[in-house]
Amino acid sequence: MFTDGTGGGSHDTGDVRGGRHSPVMIDEVVSFIAGEGRDGLVVDGTAGMGGHLSALLDKMPDARFLAVDRDPEAAAVLAERFGKIDRVTVRRASYSRIPEIIEELELGPAAAALFDLGLSSAQLDSPERGFAHSMEGPLDMRFDTTGGVTAADLLNRLPEKELADLIFRYGQERRSRRIAAFIVRSRPLETTADLVRAVVAAVGGRRVKVLSRVFQAVRIAVNGEMDELDRLLENLHRWTGSGAGLAFLTFHSVEDRKIKLLFRDDPSFREYSPKWLVPRREETLSNPRARSARLRMGIRL
Repeated sequence: MFTDGTGGGSHDTGDVRGGRHSPVMIDEVVSFIAGEGRDGLVVDGTAGMGGHLSALLDKMPDARFLAVDRDPEAAAVLAERFGKIDRVTVRRASYSRIPEIIEELELGPAAAALFDLGLSSAQLDSPERGFAHSMEGPLDMRFDTTGGVTAADLLNRLPEKELADLIFRYGQERRSRRIAAFIVRSRPLETTADLVRAVVAAVGGRRVKVLSRVFQAVRIAVNGEMDELDRLLENLHRWTGSGAGLAFLTFHSVEDRKIKLLFRDDPSFREYSPKWLVPRREETLSNPRARSARLRMGIRL
């Protein structure tokens, strides 16, 4: 498993200083997506605050873009930044709905697509979103704050065994059973601080990596991230054209393996060379949240 100390990866706003955004591995992403003379439709399926999108717009003056994000706040920012640009279409939706959006808008097959599967700093640094164990706020953790179950709903209602399985499967935390027992004992949980106290009591101290794993596991479950990714990968061949370049920024070993197997085993795709990249040392020093990123690349046949 590879994860950072914040409980998730960071897409688009990995480092924000005075309003400056630092998208993760932007040079590598742009080099791959904009390379080989690709034009046509480019899909940014997790567009966030638009950092990667902005760079790709500059490098691909003849391409058309579909920018998608399920987070209402991110979608609003995207609409404000790019909504008046003729060759950019913004939609608030999960990336699993991209086939429907492309069909509805008659955009045609995509020439390239990018999916950054981490969290944004905008999400992590907002206490009211409940993603970070370092700040107290409500146990929410939803990407789409307009509906669905919150982290509090999940933590307060799941049977202990299901909770332990969730923490082990998505957080790969070996003390998942003990942690689940302490969470159940601490109910009701309402804030991130409540969850932190339960985990600290279970493991005998404030261990950042353990807290990160637990928060990550709960977030993945709340948002159905693995199911969403499965649906995306199952339908990827439907809306990508021959030779399309596909880039995935991953921050979790389970999602990374799913993409690895797609590019390796699905006859509709092939692995790119190199198969994957990690951030350069200079980037991880300036943006520590990028250190757990892995960029996987593939080509639609």
